[in-house]
Amino acid sequence: MPYGLYLSAAGAHAQDQRLRTLSHNLANVETPGFKPQETILQARFAELIERGEVSEGLSGADDLGGGVTIQPTQTAFDVGPIQVTGRKTDFAIHDREAFFVIQHGEEQMMTRAGEFVLDSRGYLVTQNGHQVLASDGSPIQLQSDRPFDVGPQGTLIQGNNRWSLMLAKPKQLGDLEHLGGNLFKPTKSFDLVSPQERDVVAGSLEKSSVRPTTAMMELIETSRVYEANVQMIKNQDNLMGSLVGRLLQ
Repeated sequence: MPYGLYLSAAGAHAQDQRLRTLSHNLANVETPGFKPQETILQARFAELIERGEVSEGLSGADDLGGGVTIQPTQTAFDVGPIQVTGRKTDFAIHDREAFFVIQHGEEQMMTRAGEFVLDSRGYLVTQNGHQVLASDGSPIQLQSDRPFDVGPQGTLIQGNNRWSLMLAKPKQLGDLEHLGGNLFKPTKSFDLVSPQERDVVAGSLEKSSVRPTTAMMELIETSRVYEANVQMIKNQDNLMGSLVGRLLQ
């Protein structure tokens, strides 16, 4: 493959992946607690340099660069806008490194989306029906036919019973695997937030931290770069076709 075609194809592939990521972010602009993904592009060395056959920095024909490559996406954990809803079972965390913990099958997962509801059995659950865990690791179950109150720092009170929402912090935010939407899987052990550090409020909800205007501008920019790479592929293909045609005349 001609070197120019290779560079343009690598660029088009990278921009296509970035388009997919940005489109996914925009699709979740109304998803509570959603954290956008960021695409990381990195310049590549030429193949001979990557294989260790040529040293970098020689400025020769073998040091022209290898286009761009795409790295694994990263999550931006900025706190989204906090909206006051007035609903008792809505909770928002102001600490960017803390998460609610839910039971997802046999595993514990994390989420920033505090848009909880009571199911028919009185369990506090997410919008997808996953049980929300209390600080002792047990699911929170209220008597749905009786009134309850919410206290400070993410507590629910019903009669003599009192539950505190489990808040957890990964040792590093990079220890979380984004499963899509507003759900994260901890890949390593995590710490529980101490009672003195809990920064959660009831009657509020953290919205998506996607900035629609910025994301749309990035989408337009990426689309144009992608189209430019595709056009370069077409131009080089036409040029090669013309050269081959002349040689065969």
